[in-house]
Amino acid sequence: MKTFHNVLVFSILTLNSLAIYAADNRAAAIIDNQIITVQQVIDPIQNKLYEAEKNVYELKLNQLKSMLLTRLIKAHPFSRGLTPDAFLKKYVVKLTQITPQQVDQFILAKRVPAEKINDKFKLDVKKYLEQELIQRQISQWLAVQSKEHGVVINLEKPVRPRVDIPLGDAPVLGNENAEITIVEYSDFQCPFCAKAEATVKQLQKNYAGKIKLVYKQFPLGFHKDAFRASEASFCANEQSVDYFWKLHDYMLANPKKLSVADLKSKAQQLGMKPKPFNQCLDSGKYAGKVNQDIAEGKRFGVEATPMFFVNGITVSGAQPYAVFAKLIEEELSNQ
Repeated sequence: MKTFHNVLVFSILTLNSLAIYAADNRAAAIIDNQIITVQQVIDPIQNKLYEAEKNVYELKLNQLKSMLLTRLIKAHPFSRGLTPDAFLKKYVVKLTQITPQQVDQFILAKRVPAEKINDKFKLDVKKYLEQELIQRQISQWLAVQSKEHGVVINLEKPVRPRVDIPLGDAPVLGNENAEITIVEYSDFQCPFCAKAEATVKQLQKNYAGKIKLVYKQFPLGFHKDAFRASEASFCANEQSVDYFWKLHDYMLANPKKLSVADLKSKAQQLGMKPKPFNQCLDSGKYAGKVNQDIAEGKRFGVEATPMFFVNGITVSGAQPYAVFAKLIEEELSNQ
């Protein structure tokens, strides 16, 4: 039962000042009499730094909880003559068995492919669920005992960074005054961006009036038609934001049909005025604007697509609906 001292279900909320992330304009380096500031170093890697800080925090918290658990066991009147593990076995852990039905339910909930399911896999799942069950009981005991003994934990939890992305004149979908702003950096030929689109639309439906989506361009160099597609979207937006979103939906759904001829044809089908759209696309009028979005995204740590910023908090990749919903609920509760 070595894992008994590594239990993590005890919830601790530590409020830290966002001033931690105030701009640091000290010189990190000087080259040719030009300064690279500490903030310029930090900005593209804020989320990586946060994840590293969070890992360090959790290591400290694990160790602290292990020490607290040992001391709380020793302070218990029934612990005399018993080791911590013996005490836990005798007085805390009442349930240790997982049924085959629970294993099957877990596999079903996780949507494990049928070809991966065998006796060994089920045995591994059973062991995992048993360990989880044991840890949950210990965590509950630890929480109760900590409350009775007035335990106060003063470890500082790292603050999740937020970035203040300028919205500018980027296309917006949704309530302009919504509590939640989702900025998306995307590529019209990116399969993961297309996959994320279903989640985005579900969020817009379920949180109607509470979300506005702001679209930023981040075409990847190895997608041959993506940059031109980004230009086309700006040409559509020139005629109306509705046309932008209609062309946006078409391009994400048809990543192999983004040639100049395809885009011109689709623009006309959608009702755009063909002459100004075609002239706009042929001229490369918005190439500079696309490059501005790319440079801006890189400044905020965008390396791949899709990348979302929910009220300035990063969500990287085509994450499940639940990841976004949890974050949105937290943001709404803090309004």
